[in-house]
Formats: sequence, structure tokens, C-alpha cells
Amino acid sequence: MNARFPISGDAVPYRLRLPGPTAVPERVLRAMAQPVVAHRGPEFLERFRDIHARLKPILGRAGAAPHLFASTGIGAMESAVVNVAGPGQRVLIANNGQWGPVFRRLAEAIGAEVDEVTTPPGSPVDLEGIERALKAKAYAAVLAVHSESSTGALTDLKALGEIVARTPALLAVDSVSGLGGAEMRQDEWGIDVVVSASQKALMCPPGLALASVSDKAWEVIQRDDRGPRSYFDYRRFRPNSEKGEPTYTAPVAMLNALHEALTMIGEEGLDATLARHKRLSSALAAGATALGFSVFPKATPSPTLVVLLTPEGIDAGALIERLATGYNTIVAATRFEDLKHRMVRIGTMGAVGDGDILTDLHHLASAVRDLGGRPDEAAGLAAAAEVLAG
Repeated sequence: MNARFPISGDAVPYRLRLPGPTAVPERVLRAMAQPVVAHRGPEFLERFRDIHARLKPILGRAGAAPHLFASTGIGAMESAVVNVAGPGQRVLIANNGQWGPVFRRLAEAIGAEVDEVTTPPGSPVDLEGIERALKAKAYAAVLAVHSESSTGALTDLKALGEIVARTPALLAVDSVSGLGGAEMRQDEWGIDVVVSASQKALMCPPGLALASVSDKAWEVIQRDDRGPRSYFDYRRFRPNSEKGEPTYTAPVAMLNALHEALTMIGEEGLDATLARHKRLSSALAAGATALGFSVFPKATPSPTLVVLLTPEGIDAGALIERLATGYNTIVAATRFEDLKHRMVRIGTMGAVGDGDILTDLHHLASAVRDLGGRPDEAAGLAAAAEVLAG
């Protein structure tokens, strides 16, 4: 058995427990397998418009429909950057993990001037530092990450939005690992551009992106001073989105998948979906702590993943490998060099339930024992069960 490539008939089921991409529910897989129909025909357009309607409450957006397009999550981030900034314009990045530097790279690639307000990975965004920077200079945009999947930190977008809204700057937010699992109130919080992707809490394979744009942002985006734009030009998307039509050839199978995933969220109820994510992540964190792990982020933890530091004497790389080869459970490492021997990241987003969390803890305890540790599995399961019961 090759634990990294699931094989039908494996004695131990393959468990994709990454913080994205996540396991895709059977219902969503079946939806992808439907016959491909004309992407501008009536059957498809009815579904496309229903996707728009179902996304709006998840975004917390009452205005214009979001744009849907084939892309990766980083492509979604780039789409935000090229529409809110341009050559010679200044942007401010709230950096507290791995994805702030990605925003920097994307902004510098189009010739924007970049400043950062940086806090250590896992720490909260420095809101006072953002406010000071906005008073000191004029910025075209502030770029921030909602759920920092490299550290498990959740940004207080309500507070950040209040700060940015007092200035002419636009607030653009990467919610790739947040949307659908962490609360988003775009209109209420004053977020001008929200971008996300399909492969995390939205329960689909990678390959589909979205961008939701505020009225304030449109006043800026429609100008010609943003710099070079083509595929990601929101001005191309807008008239089609208003008509409920795709801008380019639609990724029909992926949109079928998204429609089914959104239907599942609707059946559960958005409030219940968000509460489930928070309950599951809290249970996993409590159980892992009882096993001897520690929760990494000092900021409010994101409900879509749990980021842990291993017990003393347990190497993270060895633990991740043992989980894969011994238990067919696939979790994530880190790209932070100074934390690579300690950090483990586990997704709690998408189609995840109580049983997944208890199985995670059983496998974590078993793998730690295999590596010479002495975790109290009963205590871990009891701690998680108490949270789940609440």
C-alpha cells in the first residue's frame, strides 16, 4: 500500500486531513461527473445564477454578485492585487505568516511600492501599526489574510475594516482558507475585495476562484491607472456577472461541484456550518493539548484548521511521515524553517464531522507512541468529547 496515493481496497482508508485541498464529499464528486452542457445554455445559466445567490450570504454581501473564474487561490490573490493597485502606487500589507509575503511578491511584480506591518507568525495582525501607517502615508490598498493557513491565526477583519474605512484606501482580503468555514461579513466589515478558492471550506477540488467587489472598490477599479490587466480584469467580469453569465468559457464540471457543495451548506444552514467548524477545531485543539501537543497561534485561532507544536522529543517530520505510512492520514508540515521539526497542521474545514476529529486524535496518539512518546490517549479523546458534546 502506498499511503500517499489512495488505492481502492486499502485496509486503512486514505484520510486527506490537510488544511487544503480537503476531501471532497461523494455528492460533490457525483455532481462533477454530470454531462457537460452548454456553458451559456439555459440549463447551465440557471445553476450559475443559483450559485451567485447561494454565495452572497456566505460572503455577507448584499450587492453585486461575485465573479467566478478558473484559477488557483494565488491567482485569486493576484486578481485582487492587479485591480486595486498599479505601477508606482503604494500598498500596505498586514503580514503575520506565509501569505503576506505572497501578496508582496504579487504587488512588486506589477511595480507597486510595498510597505508592510509585520508581526511574528501566529501573532495577531498589528492593528495599531496599520492605523499609524495609514496616517503617515497615502495607500491605494491594504492587503490582508483572513485565515492564515500557515499558522492557524484568524484576523479580526471587523476591526481592520473599521480602520481602513476611515481612509481612501481599499481593503482586499485573501479568504482562501476562511470562506465557508469562518464568518465573513463583507458589507458590514467594510471589506472591498474578498477573494477565495474552491478547495478548502467550499468542499470542491482545486481550480475555481471567486472575487467579491464592493461599490467603493468599483469606483477605483474602473479607472485606467491600475496597470496592465487582462484575464483578471474585473471590468471584464462585471457586466457578465450582473447578467448572471460567465465571462470566459466556464469550468462547467467545477461549477457543478460548487453548486452541490453550496446546496449542502444550505441544507445544514450557514450558522450551523460555521458553528460546526468552530466546534470541531476547538475539539481537536483540546484533545491534542491533552495528548501533549500545544496550540501554535497566539492570535484567535481559525476555525478551519488547527496548528500544533509536537510534544517534546517528537520530530514533526517523523510524525507526519508515520501518520501517512502507518495510518494513511495525511497532514501538513510547515515552510517556516525554524519550526519544521515542531509544527503540524491539520484541516478542520469542509466535509468534516465529529468522527474525523476523534480518529485524528487516535492516529496522533498512535503515531506518537510509535515514535517513543507516551501520550494519554484516553485523556485526549475525553477532552475532545467534552467539547463535541457542548
